[in-house]
Amino acid sequence: MKQRSQYAYIPEEAIVRARLTIKGNEANWLILTMARFKAGTQRALDVAKQGRTRFTDLVRASMSVIDNNRYARGSAKIVQGIVHSVIALRKLGEDVSLSDVELGDWWMIQSIGAKNDASEKGNRNIRLVGGNTVEVLVFDDTSWRRIKVEYRTSMRYNMILNEVAKLGMENKLGYLARIVLLNYSPYRAYCELQVTIPWSLYVSHLPVKGCVHGDNICGIDVNLDRINLAVVSRQGILLDTYTVRFPELKVQGLSRERRISIIMNAIHKVLDYAVNHGCSLIVLENVKTLGYLRWVWIRRGKRRNSTWNRRVSLFTIEIVERISWHASQYGLKIYYVNPSYTSKLAELIGKDIGLDKHTASAYIIALEYLGLNPKEAYQNLQRP
Repeated sequence: MKQRSQYAYIPEEAIVRARLTIKGNEANWLILTMARFKAGTQRALDVAKQGRTRFTDLVRASMSVIDNNRYARGSAKIVQGIVHSVIALRKLGEDVSLSDVELGDWWMIQSIGAKNDASEKGNRNIRLVGGNTVEVLVFDDTSWRRIKVEYRTSMRYNMILNEVAKLGMENKLGYLARIVLLNYSPYRAYCELQVTIPWSLYVSHLPVKGCVHGDNICGIDVNLDRINLAVVSRQGILLDTYTVRFPELKVQGLSRERRISIIMNAIHKVLDYAVNHGCSLIVLENVKTLGYLRWVWIRRGKRRNSTWNRRVSLFTIEIVERISWHASQYGLKIYYVNPSYTSKLAELIGKDIGLDKHTASAYIIALEYLGLNPKEAYQNLQRP
């Protein structure tokens, strides 16, 4: 049996979020800056479609519109990610082309920080300065100027961001930061601050929730209204199943705070169940591959229902990502598998052994880690 624990996944980064409201002329300046940023991103994407995909070429194209190096680099990073996504999809056998890509309906600014540079202080354009305050570089239609805005977040995230600000101001840490527009009214912009930080810094602020005391494998399948878990032995025997449901997440107009509360409650239930049923490792569908496939599915109209598109865009991938962030609180290791064809095989297996397709999918995901052929493994299986 080919087990793959040597490839256990360890996150490199985590994203910390906070809310902020910008008012008056500063709100208009922010919107103008976001307009320049998106126009620069479009210019860089046009250059990439012409076959010039080097990062320096993308930065130069974006810079010709934005006229700010740090924002141009942040813009080029978005386009670089698009290029890498198309390449990854081709490797998965998908017939996609960079010429098919169009920018979505988003408004944001993004800046890449650096350490060991006295002028950066963590991030030159979107800089945490401590005391729940972020300093943002905006364009006022004639020149660039800095504005200071207070943000709101949870107590734990506030502690993390204050530490990031301190390390940044001391030039010990450079971080990527972005401001995403959520809503806008005249002279008022409602935004989300997103700061990408090292995983080691993020996990140092998480409390210990549990301790591993077994060697079982936990396969996890995530959907909009549930998380399905399958506990599997190292021999591929299905030992137990568990489902956490949260149908209220389907409700349109649910606040982000309420949505995150629902998601985190479900995640901790699942992880607590896994560690208390002898699991030492959880197996998830690869979040990056899910992101790549999401674009193809929506582009092909495979899921025409707007609720489904909303689900894959906002919920499923975020839940998988958050599970990987919090598994270490329970001492659980993580492994990612390719999600391709899992659903089709789960429908076949589920009918034969009396499991719903989502639980069967969780079982298949665990078998993928063990290196077992799901079609062969389920033949002598009985429902636990």
